[in-house]
Amino acid sequence: MNSARRAGRRWTLADLIDFETVLARVDEDTLAGDRLVFARDIRPTLARADEFSRRRDGLRAWLDVRRDRTQLDTGRAWAQGLALVRLALFAAMALAGMALVAGLCAGPSQSVHVVVFFALTLLLPWGVFLLWLGLRAAGGARRATLMRLLEGVSRFSNRFRSGRGAPLENGVEAWQQRLVEGRQPRRALQATLGGALQWGGVGFNLGLVLAFVGSLLIFDVRFYWEATPQTGSLVQSSVALIATPWRTVWPAAVPDASQIEASRARYVDGERRVATTPASTAAWWRFLLMSLLVWGVLPRLLLMGGYALAERRALARLDFQAPRHRDLWRRLAHVERGAVAAPVTDSALILDVGGSGVRAGDIRGFLLRALRVNPAAEARIGVLDDSAEQAADAALAASPAHVVLLVEDWGLSPRQAGALQARVRAAAGDATPITWLVFARDDGLPTAPDAAHLRRWTRFIDGLRDPATEIVGYAPDI
Repeated sequence: MNSARRAGRRWTLADLIDFETVLARVDEDTLAGDRLVFARDIRPTLARADEFSRRRDGLRAWLDVRRDRTQLDTGRAWAQGLALVRLALFAAMALAGMALVAGLCAGPSQSVHVVVFFALTLLLPWGVFLLWLGLRAAGGARRATLMRLLEGVSRFSNRFRSGRGAPLENGVEAWQQRLVEGRQPRRALQATLGGALQWGGVGFNLGLVLAFVGSLLIFDVRFYWEATPQTGSLVQSSVALIATPWRTVWPAAVPDASQIEASRARYVDGERRVATTPASTAAWWRFLLMSLLVWGVLPRLLLMGGYALAERRALARLDFQAPRHRDLWRRLAHVERGAVAAPVTDSALILDVGGSGVRAGDIRGFLLRALRVNPAAEARIGVLDDSAEQAADAALAASPAHVVLLVEDWGLSPRQAGALQARVRAAAGDATPITWLVFARDDGLPTAPDAAHLRRWTRFIDGLRDPATEIVGYAPDI
């Protein structure tokens, strides 16, 4: 299989689940061969893309390589479990809708109170949905609730898959926890689960429609309403408002004033009597059927489409800027002796931060081999020298293809480094790659940075969550 052909494919939730599952198992030994494949097959296909797309496409292609080697199906298994949950919700809620309509239409008198029918079939379900939205918006336990839902789907899938394959993994480093931590993955999961719940809503409303039509075909159903004289006009105005979407398309499905009045229940000698006419009965069942379709089925279908769109947008905005993602990308993109390296593509501006005295010529071999950039210009920045700062600003204004910031390992000041990052990013643009090259000095020569210092620098750069900004430790032997 050619991994390069797969670069550029959009991410799905199943892909993301597989990716986090594989990433939890990755160690340096498993990445040794992956780096060669990445350099030979994947990196050349990413050369012309911006850093955001390079990372998304490169990690997607790497995932396909890992899938081929491990036959991983965690994401597919979870997706199958979610599909079964959707089907179960649809069937259960459809039966619930049928049972509700049967109880309302097939009673001893076979008379339906239109206000009660509308309230139980439409107002109550939408009230529950709005209450759920309100609790979700106000609650601070969103992640805990989401975790419980994910674990419930996983258990359901495991039960279905028992005897058919390996169960979904759980544990401290489970993919559920990793996805819930990220903003866009969490949004994708919320949209997916929200869409799954709408399958239940669609099933409920279709069950209402089917049972209602069946009751009309089997029983002699009559429709009535009752109110005090002071509130009788409210029914007419409510009917007119509810029927607005189909008034011009199907006028016969809108009861007029005489039909509404003819179906009013009256009490004679203390006994309720329903005196309907064939015209009022026909108008009411058409009105209720259209209400179920327009205010029940249609909004649920629109919500399903909205949740699907929200899931797709969240997945399209995945930036893979979590520390574990950036660390994986560094290890994959790292060039070693023996690897098939891509040719130099960028002319880089080298900025000596703080005036360390390290020149581009001192590290040119490392820049060519490890970063694949050619030092075309250099300047000093972050120094008490106005002329040097002006020269640095002029070099940045010349739109360099790549900017490399040379910093000593001990010199991390988050406030100053953050301000410098913002300054360079504003001058160079959002798409220009920025690399912080961390080094130590030994007898005036650059050497490998201290490991503890490099870790602190790495945490700082990762915290910027800038897809076009990376950090590299200098290695004199490359």
